[in-house]
Amino acid sequence: MDATEGYLNQLETWMRERTAAIVDAGASVETAGGDNDRWRAIREEYGIPRTPQADRELILKANEQPRGALVAELQVALEAVAREVLRNLRKLDSLDGYDGKIDRLRAQAERNTEEALRSYRQKVFPRRGMFAFAKEASQRPSPVMPAGPVSDVIVHTCRFCGAPRTSSELKCQFCGEKFG
Repeated sequence: MDATEGYLNQLETWMRERTAAIVDAGASVETAGGDNDRWRAIREEYGIPRTPQADRELILKANEQPRGALVAELQVALEAVAREVLRNLRKLDSLDGYDGKIDRLRAQAERNTEEALRSYRQKVFPRRGMFAFAKEASQRPSPVMPAGPVSDVIVHTCRFCGAPRTSSELKCQFCGEKFG
């Protein structure tokens, strides 16, 4: 193994180790959107500012995140790792014989953030099956349905464009096709 191949292997290993450290540190936070020593060290290493409390509360309420660091903060750290790998690979662009390995590592660096975020979400967010979504949807009132009793109404719609029949004419006012 020559120096260039060793450097590429070292770069790939560094990316894997840093990604794992970031995901593990983010997942080690016990409170949702919280902080601990490991996550604080990652944020300081990559210069990630703490998200303001009001913004954190809005994000957590919208995402129903039970624990772990904020996904947006984690994403910033992962993107910094990918940028560093890509910056180092740009230095090696013109090396003959290593184009395949450089291209593979570049593609891996570009996918790294997305794959690591998917892994993080699987660790932190609760697993929900389709039944849970159906149960939750059935318990929430639909914003379209009125709250009280509704009189029986039949609305004829155009079979071509779906527009409602608004008059006694036998032609659709919108597309011109015949009702029937």
